[in-house]
Amino acid sequence: MSTPEAWRDAFKEAGALAVTRPDPAKSGLALSAHMPAGSLVAAAEKLKAGGFSLLFITTADFTEGFLVTYVFDSFTEHLRMALRVLVKDKSCPEVPSLAHVYQGAEWHERESYDFYGVIFTGNPNLVPILLPGDDPIPPPHRKGPDVIASIRKLGFLGEAEWASDGWELAPAPPETKPAAGAKPAAEKPAAGAKPEAKPETEKPAAGAKPEAKPEAEKTAAGAKPAEAGKEEGK
Repeated sequence: MSTPEAWRDAFKEAGALAVTRPDPAKSGLALSAHMPAGSLVAAAEKLKAGGFSLLFITTADFTEGFLVTYVFDSFTEHLRMALRVLVKDKSCPEVPSLAHVYQGAEWHERESYDFYGVIFTGNPNLVPILLPGDDPIPPPHRKGPDVIASIRKLGFLGEAEWASDGWELAPAPPETKPAAGAKPAAEKPAAGAKPEAKPETEKPAAGAKPEAKPEAEKTAAGAKPAEAGKEEGK
């Protein structure tokens, strides 16, 4: 099981919600498997059986919830992959611990517990690792509503190799903007509708003579204006 395609099928069998292929040049990942919390341990056990080591665990705060990411690497297959779990309940965020699968996970989980308040159930020593244990401040890396971003809009998860129906992190469709200088399309009349008739100009009745102009407006044909400076009566 050394190809991304084989691991995609393995993650599907383990209960994945989706399998995506991020840009390897930006992420260094061949695949990302998006798992429900209840299927995380089974997927991690498959990776360990396949010779993969756990490199690190990281958490990020988004509008959809906490995205907990586990990055694995195979030094023989030269293949790096990630498991991702979305924790939607920020009031009580819980994820199963992987400390009994990978012993080093204990330390990484404690870091996410410090900074985001994520509880890794089953961790044998879930106590602060970087912050003082008696510090009353809330987890420092949680973001406020004015700076928090959406996973779907950021679009860093990559193209979906496979996804279940209704997968909530499916990338948002790109926003279409009108071309520069484009004019809005004119409204078309409904099918079968007749164009509005233009008002006709009033036509004179048959045989009617045109209205006579006032005498003051008439000018005799060929009449010349009187020459200035001549006396009347001459």
